[in-house]
Amino acid sequence: MLRRSLPIRARSASRAHPCRAFVPRFVLAVLAMLAVLLVGATEPSFAQPTSMAPVARDERANDERPSAAEAHPGSFPGVAEWAEAFVQATARHWGGRVTPRPEPSARPTSAQFVEGVGVRVHGDEEVPEARLIEALAALEATRARLELEGWPSPLPDAGLGGDDAFDLYLAPTAELATARSDGPASWSLLDADVAHAIVDPGLGGAELEVAIVDAYVQALTLNLDPAEAATWRQATGAWMAWQHLGTFGPSDAIEQQQRNPGRAWVNDEHGEGGALLLALVSARHDGGTGTFVRDLWQLTRQRTWEGTELRASPDLWECLDVATELAGLRLLDLVTDLSVARFFLGERDDRSTFPSLRGLGPLATPPVTFQASLAQMPVHTRPGEELATLGSGYALVDVRGAPPASRLRVWLRGEYGVRWGLVALRLDAEGRERGRISAPPRRGDHRSYVPVELEPDTATVLVVVTNLSHRLPDADDPDPNGRAWRLILDLVEEGEEDAPAE
Repeated sequence: MLRRSLPIRARSASRAHPCRAFVPRFVLAVLAMLAVLLVGATEPSFAQPTSMAPVARDERANDERPSAAEAHPGSFPGVAEWAEAFVQATARHWGGRVTPRPEPSARPTSAQFVEGVGVRVHGDEEVPEARLIEALAALEATRARLELEGWPSPLPDAGLGGDDAFDLYLAPTAELATARSDGPASWSLLDADVAHAIVDPGLGGAELEVAIVDAYVQALTLNLDPAEAATWRQATGAWMAWQHLGTFGPSDAIEQQQRNPGRAWVNDEHGEGGALLLALVSARHDGGTGTFVRDLWQLTRQRTWEGTELRASPDLWECLDVATELAGLRLLDLVTDLSVARFFLGERDDRSTFPSLRGLGPLATPPVTFQASLAQMPVHTRPGEELATLGSGYALVDVRGAPPASRLRVWLRGEYGVRWGLVALRLDAEGRERGRISAPPRRGDHRSYVPVELEPDTATVLVVVTNLSHRLPDADDPDPNGRAWRLILDLVEEGEEDAPAE
């Protein structure tokens, strides 16, 4: 057999590059290691005789599977242990927060139904057929609008409602509009739950339409991220009802949130404030189209690959934090700005920077915690009520008649343990903003100070205080970071020193 000889290259007189010498040695070492692993995994031990007896079946559970050394007792000493240690060192292990999976809920009884394109509306004998037809029209319109806006279609439910269509039940419920889990969607690559919606049959007309939007969106978000807090799903449903129909859910509880601005936007008990927060965030970041909020829910999705509980991170607060950072803004700054913006709603909405949020009514007007005038200076306020995480309080100072070139000094004294936001706005006689100044929040410092130069057009000064906490909120847990606050106010004329307040 003839073989073609390879040409012999002349050796260079220069020294070989060290990398060229290392590469073949490294390849040979890897091949040798693979050979050792292969021999250890397939060949019986030389020290132990082989047996033709049947091997006993290992009945241990998956989480009690034998180690590599136990599975291959005939391998060379240390090789199996080394391989197992290498796998354990390089494998990803979830070490974050987990939350229980939503409990599957039995569906309400259905004595009758009407069906449309991809949807069904069910009810018992007492629900009038006209109410079913009315609900079906609203549900079909809601699904069509949301799909046009880029939201996903509901997950198929394997015929739980009679076919794969999305099911809405008109059944009594204390929430008026809600969604409940049917169990995990095992075919989904990411965590997801199949869901159905429930709306109280006592609602009709515009209230029924609002409730259907709310409940349908709650079901969609349960599909997207079953690990997210139920209060965030409620907030998103109420916000979408406002997007489409101008009302924040069937209960329209935004007034309660606005009348108590010191409470959390979203916590483990309520989510009404989250609807207003999402509306403000959407107005700021996507012009009110809702794409920013829709994409936030996509960012929350994850895959739980071990254990029975769901991975709870990233949650909506974490995604909002990252998304605002990518937009060139800190979440703390965003929350502080929104705390100012919400003051100009309700009776003050003609001065709002978000025209889309006008018309909420007088009950949506946040109250003022402290009021002061020049005749009272200097003012040391009493401690105000505790502000929950990201909650705000307001003070209004009447500075009409102040001497020219004077300034109002504002000191904030908050309780320890959280960061504080402090903003002062100059308002004219009509209550419109003419300028603002803010103190940067500082970790570990409960005190802040801003001097407000009183221009001739200044009639009042609005002081906004926000509890920025020391960490992101978590809607799954009670809020342990509520803190009280107080203010010190003083007026100085030109030439006087800004001595620190005691």
